[in-house]
Amino acid sequence: MKKILKKYLTFLLAAMILLSSSLNISAYATSIAESQGEANYQLLQEIIDLYLETSLYETDRQTLIDNMLYNYLQQNPYMLAALANSLLSANDPYSAYYTANSDFMSSTSKSYGIVVADSDSFDPDDPRKSTEGVYVTEILPQSNAAFAGILPGDRFVSLDGINVEGLTVTGIKYLLNFMPFTDKDPSLSKIYNTYKEQNVDPEKLKEYNTLNWDPAKEVAMVFERTNSDGTKSLVEISLPKGTAVNKDVYLSIDKDTLIATIQITAFDTPNVVDQFKDAFNEAKAAGCKKLIIDLRDNPGGYFDAAISLGSLFTNGEKVMFYINSRNAEEPLAVYSEGEYIGDSFEEYAVLINENSASAAELFAYILNSQLGAVLIGEQSYGKALGQNVYNVINGDAFTITNFEILTADKNSYNSIGLQPDIAVPLVPRKYDFPSGLAYFNHENFVQIKNGEKNDPTLALEQRFEILGLLRKSAVDGYCDDSTEAAVMIYKRIVMNDKNPDRNVSSEMVTYMTATINSYKDKYIYIDSQLDVAKLYLQNNSRGKRLANEYVIEKNKYDAMIEAQEEAARQEYEEHLKQEQEQKQQQEQNSTSDAA
Repeated sequence: MKKILKKYLTFLLAAMILLSSSLNISAYATSIAESQGEANYQLLQEIIDLYLETSLYETDRQTLIDNMLYNYLQQNPYMLAALANSLLSANDPYSAYYTANSDFMSSTSKSYGIVVADSDSFDPDDPRKSTEGVYVTEILPQSNAAFAGILPGDRFVSLDGINVEGLTVTGIKYLLNFMPFTDKDPSLSKIYNTYKEQNVDPEKLKEYNTLNWDPAKEVAMVFERTNSDGTKSLVEISLPKGTAVNKDVYLSIDKDTLIATIQITAFDTPNVVDQFKDAFNEAKAAGCKKLIIDLRDNPGGYFDAAISLGSLFTNGEKVMFYINSRNAEEPLAVYSEGEYIGDSFEEYAVLINENSASAAELFAYILNSQLGAVLIGEQSYGKALGQNVYNVINGDAFTITNFEILTADKNSYNSIGLQPDIAVPLVPRKYDFPSGLAYFNHENFVQIKNGEKNDPTLALEQRFEILGLLRKSAVDGYCDDSTEAAVMIYKRIVMNDKNPDRNVSSEMVTYMTATINSYKDKYIYIDSQLDVAKLYLQNNSRGKRLANEYVIEKNKYDAMIEAQEEAARQEYEEHLKQEQEQKQQQEQNSTSDAA
């Protein structure tokens, strides 16, 4: 659910020096740019003043500036967006101009349209548990995967001829992200050949044309599919990335506690309300009694979606909040609408953090004020402003901030944020580095070859397991396709090799050694906020005690980091002092020798 945040403590002194110098350089550059901008602005004003005073052609300042802008755009027609953004952001950081080819307000994304999960995450009684691997759990609507016929329950076997059964979800996601490695011959694409003649079903052709299907970018995917009679068969389907409806809502259920968690990552799609209702009803049907709504890292989106969702949890026709606009004499009350489903669960908790903003904050506020849902986590971002979208004739669009959200008692949380009822920081824990790793060095890496089993291969696979690329069952010392796929992923992601091969190189050994050594001093952030929410819904007082324990633990960690930074600073200053003393001693010796 929550992304795992990583924090490294290695090379602390060097990092402090580099950070300090880079910040100084950055601040200096910013200062120069600001000074130059101010000087240019003053110079332009002087030019305008002088022109108005001395020009043969009499005019006024506004007309002159209008003509200046007109002439500039005539000579530089592609600068409209830049000028418009300068105008819109002059008084408002949230207003902006968007060109027609941008992703602004798009409810689709470029992807295969596949949601995947590892067999380890399935319930013990799930039949997929018997064959470990990465499975397709959901197909996004209007996606290439849906068009090509991939089905939920399909298990990944290979990608472009590379067996990936030993890869984790992370490994397969990385591999799919930068596949194919080379463009394909479009004439070999089955789907492309079917629809290029356009003598097929018109509705299917219309659907195909909306997918941005690029036959040169197809990836050949082989899945193991369980048939209706229980037999298994291999299915090969080739498809590229294309247009897919975004998925904003994810559900997970704790079978032991019957606590459901619905995560809303954004309010980017018009159907986010329907997505939420589907997850809500599924949790209810599963017998869940309590619900966590996770709005962390949710930047907001559709304002109307937040209103519709908030109405579901406001019992009766009540004022949920107010809207304050420039020309309104009084703030406008926004009332609840539609059905009430708040009594479907016994108790609710809402997770927020510093990145919960806009529509996400509004929904969290309504849940808290109308339903009594407890807010857990960190103070939210504090954006209680709303923008309307305006379209222009060339297909571009721009936003202007024109209303502010006020609470039911007519207060504003803009630039303030929502305060959690139970404050819980994300807590770092020292990474449990595994012991007994086999040796991997610049001498023995040459033994790693496809089809051979040896200790260097085992050592490499152990490291890939630490990095989350290989499954534990694939760490057997035998170099197969999954091992080589992990090599390619590592080269592409870590070494930035745009066209990685399957061979381990001496350079990769150097990179890998540094990466794994950093893990020895690595800290990872546990999802302490979700832990507290689950325990709180089981026992309120125990949940609060756990929150306090996490706060104390985080404070100790912060104090440790501060002490380490102070020690590093003192060590660095001592080092500079010794260098200065040595330099002075050398100068004195040189003077004595000269005398």
